[in-house]
Amino acid sequence: MPASVKATPATRRTLRALGEKLKRARRLRRLPMELVAERAGLTRPTLRRVEAGDQNVRMGSYLLVIQALGLLEGFADLHDPLAEELTDTLLSTRTRSE
Repeated sequence: MPASVKATPATRRTLRALGEKLKRARRLRRLPMELVAERAGLTRPTLRRVEAGDQNVRMGSYLLVIQALGLLEGFADLHDPLAEELTDTLLSTRTRSE
């Protein structure tokens, strides 16, 4: 069995913020926990843990809640400034060498 990995403080803060946003989205849509949990295929206690930003909940459970709230589209479009900078640099280097 693999050793337990402790989440960093930044990871815990991010998960808590994500959980809070999901809870807020559910409340703004006036969706009861029971309905969102059912749509996500989760139990109410697991949904409660997701909304609390629990680091021990599977990432898949977070994504199921995101999908149940209709927020999945565009979720994987991560903004990575370093990748963008490196891509721009590589493209400009290739253009000059051609």
